[in-house]
Amino acid sequence: MTKIVDLRGDSRILGPTNPNRSVAGITKIARHHSATATGDVWAFQNHWRGSLGWGTGGYHEIILRDSTVQRIYNDNVTTNGVGNHNSYTYHICLVGSGSFTAEQEAAFDARAKDAMKRFGLKADDVLGHNEFSGHGSNSCPGINMSTVRSRLKGNTSGGGSTAAPTPVPTAPQYKVEAWNVQQVVSTDVLNVRAAQNTSSKVLRQLKRGDRFNATRITRNGENVNGYTTWFEVGGNGWVSGALVTPVTTNTTTAAPPANVWHSRSGTVTITEPKGVNLRGTSKGDITNPGSLGVLALLKRGQQVKYDRVLVQRNGHAFVRQSRSGGYGWLAIGPTKDGKVTSYWVSGLTI
Repeated sequence: MTKIVDLRGDSRILGPTNPNRSVAGITKIARHHSATATGDVWAFQNHWRGSLGWGTGGYHEIILRDSTVQRIYNDNVTTNGVGNHNSYTYHICLVGSGSFTAEQEAAFDARAKDAMKRFGLKADDVLGHNEFSGHGSNSCPGINMSTVRSRLKGNTSGGGSTAAPTPVPTAPQYKVEAWNVQQVVSTDVLNVRAAQNTSSKVLRQLKRGDRFNATRITRNGENVNGYTTWFEVGGNGWVSGALVTPVTTNTTTAAPPANVWHSRSGTVTITEPKGVNLRGTSKGDITNPGSLGVLALLKRGQQVKYDRVLVQRNGHAFVRQSRSGGYGWLAIGPTKDGKVTSYWVSGLTI
């Protein structure tokens, strides 16, 4: 099963600053290679931002050398993958320079087919970078796309040469046990899925603080943040054990709050070398500023005046900036159990 690391909405991701596009207008899927031996989104962002001056990255997904998939931007984000063709194209990049592992190819097939299904496209709509008009001299994606498309169509041969058939992945066999423990959601939004993996259908969503009875347990589900435990939610759907905690039976100790507000004001200075996104605007106080759009990428040394502080129990701490018509929000560092684990700014300690 393809391992997916979902970074969409992560405050460390570049931008996006490009205008959004209609998902209904997506008609092509582009395959790229990084033209590097190694790398990931964090390494590539330095080039996008520092060398190219972009405010949005090049790809929606990156498949690493170990076949891990980094999902970077939502489908409606216009990335900078192929000049003059980005408004209608979904971009997937494989780390490598014309040579890819079998595991990477299997991951690409899975992700391309998933995108084809989402956008209602066919294998012939999957193009290499150099197959787009105006890009014929480009060496990217470093592979014969006729072979790739033949594989996506389920053919075992293409271009007259015999290709090894793509193995059909077997459905994972999850071991299920009876269970009866109350759980509480410990993340802002939690997807309840049809099976014990993040690729299955989302049935509904739970919010932070919601409680449910875990009727069954699986201990060999998809690994999420080091947890392979999944719980059945009241007999209908599954959630990862990484994002819930058991309800304590100790009634003398109150559960810690999900968010804590501090009435403080002052000025912070960016110290994070990669910079930090300023997000906004909101009309009033909100508990999930990371869901807001990016107003600007503030670079190291820039300052922000703030008039209030939000600390998420497990997420990030934010300072609130008064702006015309509302508030901007700057993440100042990640949090765990209500404490800031590292700071991306100076001038404030919580």
